[in-house]
Amino acid sequence: MSGLDQRIDLAVHWLTQNQKSDGLGGSGWGWVDDVPPNPQNTAEVVCALASVEQPIPRADEVSVLLRRRTVQHGADSWEFDAPIDIAWRLRALLVMGAAPDDTDVAWCVTQLRDTQDTESGGWRMSGRVGPVSITATAAAMQALAGVATTSDEIADSVLRGVSFLAVSVLNDDVRAQPMYAMASISSVLIRPEFVSVGGKRTRRALEQAVDRMLTGLGRDDDRVEEEAFRRGEMADTWRHLSLHLAVGAVVSVEPSAVFDPAMRRSLTELLGLQEMTPMHTRRGGFRTSPEGFVTSYATTLAIEAMARVRQALGGAVNPGRVFEIVCRTDGAHHSDARSVVGGRHRRIVLNSHAGAAFFGVCAAAGLSIALLAVGMDDSLPKAGSRVLVVWGTFLIALGALVALITRFPSVSRTRVAAPVFAGFTAVVLPVVTFLLS
Repeated sequence: MSGLDQRIDLAVHWLTQNQKSDGLGGSGWGWVDDVPPNPQNTAEVVCALASVEQPIPRADEVSVLLRRRTVQHGADSWEFDAPIDIAWRLRALLVMGAAPDDTDVAWCVTQLRDTQDTESGGWRMSGRVGPVSITATAAAMQALAGVATTSDEIADSVLRGVSFLAVSVLNDDVRAQPMYAMASISSVLIRPEFVSVGGKRTRRALEQAVDRMLTGLGRDDDRVEEEAFRRGEMADTWRHLSLHLAVGAVVSVEPSAVFDPAMRRSLTELLGLQEMTPMHTRRGGFRTSPEGFVTSYATTLAIEAMARVRQALGGAVNPGRVFEIVCRTDGAHHSDARSVVGGRHRRIVLNSHAGAAFFGVCAAAGLSIALLAVGMDDSLPKAGSRVLVVWGTFLIALGALVALITRFPSVSRTRVAAPVFAGFTAVVLPVVTFLLS
């Protein structure tokens, strides 16, 4: 299995290869490699490259594009002056070293302060109408973190934004329920600039958010979630890549959670979205889903998630070996929880200790039923007593099946079930048939 370093390098290489000029002195990235570059997707790439300490290619041209408020696409003019767009542009400009008194930086800060909702302390996705958005608020907070100490006014905006995000978790705000929202909130509240702002309330919010994300990852909640909003007169939809976001957010808040079975399985699922075919034109890029396209957005989120996982692993032991252990689901340790039965959203999950306890209960119950059926043979109809014997032995076989599945996680459930029920039908049923005859 390829290591994290190699996968990050491949993803960075794909982004570098797909950087494009806009024909007007700027360059950057679009949503996919055949879409003209725009300020927001370019800002996402800048922040992702910075997270893995990679230089920004053609930095001067990238800076030119980030400072644009509109982009021409054929006969259409795309505007990037909504709060969500301004937040991303500001964050990227600061990452690239722009000073707080830079003209464009100052303009972005002023716009964010002016569009902050006075009642809640959050931001809307676009304009001054519509619901306050967790996504837009988190993006604004990430951007303002770089200038949070430059004035009392900005510090006040930051305080209200942190409070809004923390309270939305603690009060079970419907806007904070999706997994992408929990991930966005966690990524903000864990920042050093904000972690102490809300005190105990922030810490409680982070704990709840991590628990909910791990629960969602464990039961395979939707990996792509949608958020509807309005951009001017047009209705729009933001498709959040919740798997990418949650993997990075969980290990940022709780590094030890990287060894949680749900996280291990989710990380493996995330890495499965990277195009690894050697001769593929999009090798190194990440897909939005198993059936989705390779996009810059998915790739930037995956780079940030992998960077956080790498930091969580810490290098205390051989990184390659730890990486294999973390991402291995087949052949994992028997004390890890394993799905015994169930589908995508409803599963029964046990580890070997619970499996052994289940076998003990089933064996005791099954043996009691079978012995009582034999002992009360004179009081029961022959067919009825033999049915009870079958039922009792079936319980014993079921308990043995669960115990073996959880004790040998490297063996598929089908391969375990086959010999167990073959033995049941080959031994128990002929014996009962003989007794009935």
